Amino acid sequence: MAETITRRDFLSGKPMGKRTTSVKVDPHWPIPRVAKLYQKLLKQDPPFDHPKFEHVPSPELDVPTRLGRLRTPDWDSINSTHLLKRTLFSPTFTELENAEAGTMAQTINNLLAAQTAPDPPDSWVTEPPPVWDSLTQEEIMEILISYRLRMRTLVKWWGMEMRKDTFSIRENMTLFWHNHFATSAQKVIFPQAMYEQNKILREHCLGDFRELLRRITFGPAMLIWLDSYRSTKNEPNENFGRELLELFTMGVDTYTQTDIIEASRAFTGYLTDGVSTNYSYTLRSGIGNYWNNRHDFESKTFLGQTGTWNGDDIIDIILEQDVVANFICSKIYQWFVYENVDETFVDSMATVFRDSDYNIETTMEYLLTSDHFYDVNFHGAMVRNPMTVLFGTMRQLEMDDVSAEGNYFIRIAEYLGMIPMFPPDVNGWTGYRSWLNSITLPSRKMITTTYLDGYGGLGMIDTTADAVALAQTMTDPNDAEKIVEDFARLFSPFPLSDTLKTQLLDILLDGAAIYDWTISDASAEGRLKNLMRHMMRMPEFQLI
Repeated sequence: MAETITRRDFLSGKPMGKRTTSVKVDPHWPIPRVAKLYQKLLKQDPPFDHPKFEHVPSPELDVPTRLGRLRTPDWDSINSTHLLKRTLFSPTFTELENAEAGTMAQTINNLLAAQTAPDPPDSWVTEPPPVWDSLTQEEIMEILISYRLRMRTLVKWWGMEMRKDTFSIRENMTLFWHNHFATSAQKVIFPQAMYEQNKILREHCLGDFRELLRRITFGPAMLIWLDSYRSTKNEPNENFGRELLELFTMGVDTYTQTDIIEASRAFTGYLTDGVSTNYSYTLRSGIGNYWNNRHDFESKTFLGQTGTWNGDDIIDIILEQDVVANFICSKIYQWFVYENVDETFVDSMATVFRDSDYNIETTMEYLLTSDHFYDVNFHGAMVRNPMTVLFGTMRQLEMDDVSAEGNYFIRIAEYLGMIPMFPPDVNGWTGYRSWLNSITLPSRKMITTTYLDGYGGLGMIDTTADAVALAQTMTDPNDAEKIVEDFARLFSPFPLSDTLKTQLLDILLDGAAIYDWTISDASAEGRLKNLMRHMMRMPEFQLI
């Protein structure tokens, strides 16, 4: 890993050692004078650390390819629970019960339904950019410090949105697309641009992929992140053209270096000040003198088609390629089903994507109603990503209005290796089984201790889980066996074995007879927390 902290220091709650980062500071952005001061600030206030996760391959599973729909008789507790654990930021017990009692169609319709946009973190999200040349060095540094603080506020704001997520797949889809179009606030600098990108991801995450791609491509954050803002006809920058093809739409070995060069020429002349751009979504082109003087209006040949293409034209030509649907569907499959892709199923899914003119919601409905998605071999086959542990566990425990000292949640996210808005590079996070190592696993266990006790070794929170209230949402809080079974459904992707059920029941009863258990007993809170603490430290808790 990149940090120098030892496991012993970690367990004692010491801060990370010297931080490193793979995200470079742009010496040109927003202007060279400001960039130098920003580099100075980062020495005083180091950027977040990005632990070097080595990819741990997921094993091959013996899953037959089935292209049919899940049958109504197969909609049961096991399959409905699997659906919710893969789509929500960790479901509550009440949601699990409601999903089982309803139909698959009702449940999936609710998961995919339109949602009201959350309130922004503050009014600064639309604040205009400073006139940098008119400011003193001290004034510039003051603004940069405020931007750094606002970025942290933005991360916490999104985390709390994950925690209070409604019964919807949208927050999970927003995180998926953020990982797909991985953009780091460290280089972008402007919190307004990062908020705007997050807003676009949330609004279009289940809509038209073409429109999502356009909105991200020509938004301020991406123009800065991959250097499009300074790409001109005399000096075309290839960064965005390359990643557009390789990471965002088509994948490796589907284009040539000439295609990158020609695409880069088409993406010249687009400009941003960090908040607004010279791009018109109505005109589908750049506007103004900067565009007219710096865009390459000459003929270009891209993927075999010749014309005076601009950025929108390149996107349109890309989306004519069949490989795009397969590439995007493979990414969706890996996020929601399993790392190792079933190519036959993805081919079928990609056909739906293409036939719907790249409608994401239609494609997700196909996936989530498929017999393949619910194959028992996929149950518990994925490691929970850090956000479903950090904020999803709060959601499972129905903890509202949780706050903590300082940057507690960001610090924990740093130990877990996933800070939203700060991906390690344009590839996003390594993920899958790589989420677990000798630092992240004890960190995950400390989080659960904190939620139950208020303190877990890395800081304090002001609210803990109400174990009695949580148990009272379950099947029968006065039945000890039912309590164990219901908590297992909440915390584990697997049915309880008889041996484990007996062990967990012993922990809950703490020497008492089974008929003596009652939720109103004075010791119930402590016994329930002992049970929860044990279950949340089990390996199964890390799986979905």
